[in-house]
Amino acid sequence: MTDDFRIDVPFETRPPRLKDLINNHVMGDVWVRDTPFGPVTDSLKIAEKFEMEHRNVLRAIKKCEKELGIQLKFELNKNIIENRYLGGAKGKERQNLKYDITEFGLALLLLYINTPKARLISAEILYRFFILKTYLSEMSENQIGAIRGHYRKKME
Repeated sequence: MTDDFRIDVPFETRPPRLKDLINNHVMGDVWVRDTPFGPVTDSLKIAEKFEMEHRNVLRAIKKCEKELGIQLKFELNKNIIENRYLGGAKGKERQNLKYDITEFGLALLLLYINTPKARLISAEILYRFFILKTYLSEMSENQIGAIRGHYRKKME
């Protein structure tokens, strides 16, 4: 396993999106496309980046769906979305199962992928979250409102 995980200086001006955190700090570009609800990767790309067999990623997804699927607030059907792709030898292609996975879906799926790289990514996300929490706890309501306004303008 190549360990290209690295921790950079904590963000100073703004918190990174999970997409940027993973791309820049952890495992390179995993996002296959942007959608109206954010960047999406898929289970094939996750298997490649975690150096796993795709069937093991599918098993982790099934376990995630079984345990968290009953929690409506996680909206798994919108964050881990069943899809298909054509695979196999030329002329003998057949449809195979894969999943499209949003940023939030990936954060949930990391709970079910038991590899050193997955644990490092989860630890980095938690680390960044606690830095953000500390950063925000020292700000006034007006400062937080200004930050919200700044990001709202960037999104438009």
